[in-house]
Amino acid sequence: MKSEILRPLSMPAFRRVWIGQALSTVGDGMFMAALAAAVLEDRSGSDLGLVLGAESLALVVVALGGGVLADRLRRSRLMIASDVLRLLCVVGFALGAAQGSLLLAAALAAGMGFGSGLFRPAHRALLPTLAPGLLPQANALLSATSRIAMIAGPALGGVLLAVSSARTAFWIDVATFAVSIVALMGIRDSRPQRQERTSVLAEASAGFRAVLDRPWVAAIIAQGTAQLILVMAPMLVLLPIYLSSRGQMTHYGLMLGLQAAGSAVGGLTVGARPPRRPGTVGVLGLGLGVVQLSFMMAGVPIALLGFSVFLTGLGYGLFGVLWASALQRSIPDELLGRVFAVEMLGTYALEPVGLALAPMAADVLGLRTVLTVALLALVATTVLPLFVPGVRAFADTEPSSPKKSELQPETAAHC
Repeated sequence: MKSEILRPLSMPAFRRVWIGQALSTVGDGMFMAALAAAVLEDRSGSDLGLVLGAESLALVVVALGGGVLADRLRRSRLMIASDVLRLLCVVGFALGAAQGSLLLAAALAAGMGFGSGLFRPAHRALLPTLAPGLLPQANALLSATSRIAMIAGPALGGVLLAVSSARTAFWIDVATFAVSIVALMGIRDSRPQRQERTSVLAEASAGFRAVLDRPWVAAIIAQGTAQLILVMAPMLVLLPIYLSSRGQMTHYGLMLGLQAAGSAVGGLTVGARPPRRPGTVGVLGLGLGVVQLSFMMAGVPIALLGFSVFLTGLGYGLFGVLWASALQRSIPDELLGRVFAVEMLGTYALEPVGLALAPMAADVLGLRTVLTVALLALVATTVLPLFVPGVRAFADTEPSSPKKSELQPETAAHC
């Protein structure tokens, strides 16, 4: 398993991006810890919410445009531009913007979100060029590294806040962006080949059509939207409320770590041995959240709850790697950035709604009622997509012509 997962690292282009993104993700975690501390030093929690909301809103607004650009420009260059923008925003925070005007802090946070909206579609669409023929392994390695970095980043940020200051954490994050930029400068990818030049609006519409033309892709994105509002957001925001009500809030950090660990294990497992029915495994993997919801309703001991949280993360890891690999394999290269952008919209656009409504519903209806609704919604949204053609295989029901990158892997960029 280990040697299989590490195979993409033998490809110089993938290795460069992997190293840069591993460090950058650690920096992202440090940034979030530092930003919260810096804003709350002189401001209220509602001000922090405004700053974080500005970042989230900007990401959603620019996501589709980022997908269009990712299918027009050299993806590595778009990623560099995004990193430069975010580096400059973090420099602003390092120079004290969080303690200055709230409008300035929100604007810089929006700049971070804008940069992320440009970066993510390009990054995921670039992967088939970096690791041709090894998409499950590459996605698994990226997923596991990201999960580990998401644990390490906030932890390191907390240490820096204890021994130094938020500004130190910001400057280190600046350095991680610089490393990512240098790594990306060595990538020699080419622009996606487009059959004809059209307007930005027409190209954005083509991204939606590419999704709607593939019922299995549309079904999974719709599933993600429903689960995010009715299941995932409530699980995320209600877990600390649940623990607090039982006097177990000190275990919250452990729960987050267990979920991240489960996600890493799930991603590495299917990356090493991709299943014959990736859609079935991925969709049922998301259904593992049923265990956590049931255990929260039953009020089980903390050890059992931790096991269920690990299973939830395991399911997320299984699904994430199989889903990303399926899109990279099935969507034509010239449309891949836009399809990932549409998927991002389905994932993030309504996230604030679910996060805001779940606690309110718990106050009005009771925690158990909300958990019951989430449980029923998870069962329904897990079972129903399996009846859509193509979902069980995560592939078109009719064979299509192979992608150029699959026919000619020797032409993929290396550095």
